[in-house]
Amino acid sequence: MKHLLPFVTGFVTFMVISSAYYMGLTEMPQGVCFSTEPNMAFMLIANVLFVALTSYVVQLGGDFSPAAGAKHGAFVALTANGFLNLLFLGFFTCFTASQVIQDIVVNIPMMAASGAAIAYMYGRGESKDAAVA
Repeated sequence: MKHLLPFVTGFVTFMVISSAYYMGLTEMPQGVCFSTEPNMAFMLIANVLFVALTSYVVQLGGDFSPAAGAKHGAFVALTANGFLNLLFLGFFTCFTASQVIQDIVVNIPMMAASGAAIAYMYGRGESKDAAVA
């Protein structure tokens, strides 16, 4: 339970924010390399892995303040999401540089919010002195 609750909190946070953005504010990309109907199982697994990485980094950092969690989440988003998007840009012709940059930029605050939620859940019940030590 020690690791499950922070992970689930971060996952729910990320899914709510990213769903609002990707399903509410943007249109589905069109083109030959895009599915007309995305495979939701693979999308969920990918997001589980992304949040699991963030949870692991937050836990390793040991500072469970929401600010520290947000920094860890932002770093994970920049590096992991940046890696993936830039790799796609380098290997596939159906992505534009502006799409890739936009995806990297919007994922940073999304995962920062998730990292903050994860850190908060790890740090609940700790005194301020124990969190600093």
